Amino acid sequence: MCGIFGFTGRENTALLRRMADAIRHRGPDGEGFYHHGSFSMGMRRLSIIDLEGGAQPIYNEDQSLAICYNGEIYNYVELAAELTAKGHVFRTHSDTEVIVHAYEEYGEACLDKLNGMFAFALYDSRNETVFMARDRTGQKPLYYYHKNGRFLFGSEAKAILEHEAVERACNVAAIDPYLSLRYVPQPQTLFQDIFVLPAAHKLRLDVRKNEIRVDRYWDIRMHEGPYRPDAEYHEEFEHLFLDAVRLTMRSDVPVGAYLSGGIDSSIVAAAMTRYADKINTFSIGFNSPIDETGQSRALAARLGTNHHEVNVTVDDFDLLPKVLWHMERPVGDVLLLAYYKLAEETSKTVKVVLGGDGADENYAGYSFHKIIRWTETYRKFMPKFLNKGAVAPLLDAVPVWLLDKAFIYPAYLGKKGKAKTVDYLRQYYDRNLHENYVALKALWDLDERRFVYADGFKEQARESWITPPRTTTGPFLDRLLHLQFDDWLQDNLLHRQDANTMAHSVELRIPFLDHRLVEQAFNMPPHLKVNRLTDKFIERELGKKLLPPENVKRSKNPFYFPLENFHKNPKVQDLLKLTLDPERIRKRGYFDPKAVQFLVDKMATGEFLYLKQVLSLVILELWHMVFIDREKMW
Repeated sequence: MCGIFGFTGRENTALLRRMADAIRHRGPDGEGFYHHGSFSMGMRRLSIIDLEGGAQPIYNEDQSLAICYNGEIYNYVELAAELTAKGHVFRTHSDTEVIVHAYEEYGEACLDKLNGMFAFALYDSRNETVFMARDRTGQKPLYYYHKNGRFLFGSEAKAILEHEAVERACNVAAIDPYLSLRYVPQPQTLFQDIFVLPAAHKLRLDVRKNEIRVDRYWDIRMHEGPYRPDAEYHEEFEHLFLDAVRLTMRSDVPVGAYLSGGIDSSIVAAAMTRYADKINTFSIGFNSPIDETGQSRALAARLGTNHHEVNVTVDDFDLLPKVLWHMERPVGDVLLLAYYKLAEETSKTVKVVLGGDGADENYAGYSFHKIIRWTETYRKFMPKFLNKGAVAPLLDAVPVWLLDKAFIYPAYLGKKGKAKTVDYLRQYYDRNLHENYVALKALWDLDERRFVYADGFKEQARESWITPPRTTTGPFLDRLLHLQFDDWLQDNLLHRQDANTMAHSVELRIPFLDHRLVEQAFNMPPHLKVNRLTDKFIERELGKKLLPPENVKRSKNPFYFPLENFHKNPKVQDLLKLTLDPERIRKRGYFDPKAVQFLVDKMATGEFLYLKQVLSLVILELWHMVFIDREKMW
């Protein structure tokens, strides 16, 4: 629930008002403001827990502590009982007040007590300090600006941009990782001088000195054994998962579920039916052969849910500027439209929805997990000289149509995709794990970025932003999964979900990211995640108790936007002409207009990578038009 914002400096009621208005969509049900000395903060409320008494800011008993908070503490009932037994007096039944008293009792270590998703600012008037923190996996966002004696923060960057001293400028250094990853890894954003507080981090601000300190408070601990019997992990997983679903369903308003045909959302929805009757479920489609709407509909009928479907059409491309206004940190994939439309449909029925996100990151459900594991096993048996001198050239000689059959996406891999596959294998031995992880997922490799950049911009193409893995211990699979929690999960997956659900005042909750499940995933033996050719093994075993057999056995169907069905439409072609006009590109200064036109022309081949690369450029330009040029596009 909610959106928060604030700043240091002389009290400026007009600024606080503008910040609140900028993020009203995050909390249309109410607002609250706080001033003390040279610190001000506020919030917009989406009422979910304690509808009557949960208005913020909320204080401790003597009002020396005040909090503005975004999120949900799922174990607030248990924590409130624990803190009441220690003598704390509660004025509300909200989860927000639990944080205040937990901080009184435990200090910054209160974060260890919280099970939930959160971003909060807690002000201590006794010493004029602000304590901020973000949840362990980054489900709730928090941005800040600290420059020239000013500190500002907000649930969205657009609140910070309301301050006249904050320049609307692009962080040019972030363009290169954006092209490669399709998102900007924290703590950077595409906005100059605006940063993300990373997941599992806390920030301490001394208001008087205008000094900040940022520290990590939680991390995944890698386990190398010895391991317990498998049966104990299965039993523990079932208990933790069902408890996570139960806790995330705590609400004073109705709760629904996103439902695709895959195992993750299906098992969440099935578990929900244990705790509530006739839940609402929601699915998204594209009117294409890759849709899972049929499977979703069939499972909804089996579970007895009230099911809702919505489809993305070519007319929805008109929504892109508005979607990017909500995204702020753009993700270079038009799949954003699907998240936006799904949340819009959901908002017509419920305020809270549960999703199956996080399971792939915990239990190795993505295709690139398999590919990197297979390549690592291959490296153990194949000498480097043979790989480069024989195997890679042999793969290069394989016809595209044959390699395309092994391509996980139903779209056409094409010559460009084949070349990227060969290059990945050829260079695998010379890269560390993080570099191979980036290379396999990259939308644009280094040479492709250099090709598209303008002459004065080519030096931006570098990979210094790819840091060495933070951990070198533990099983190979766990080290691979660990990488995703530092960027992919918080900067891509969770960001696009939060931005699009909150655009429609809907709160998304994710049982699989209960920190107890994350910690258990990295303490179990790897074969319980990937067992021979079966991914998410431990999850599928529990699925046998909750789901029809076809839902348990179904392999992951990639959720992707079928651009091959849309790109020739006049509406999409008009969008290309608007954003990738040669003169516009020349004035922006980042890219070579001839190189961009070459890629646009290549879209006619229908190749997967050309389509996605061009649309990532479209999204980047739209972001500039919306935020830097401030063009009114909807």
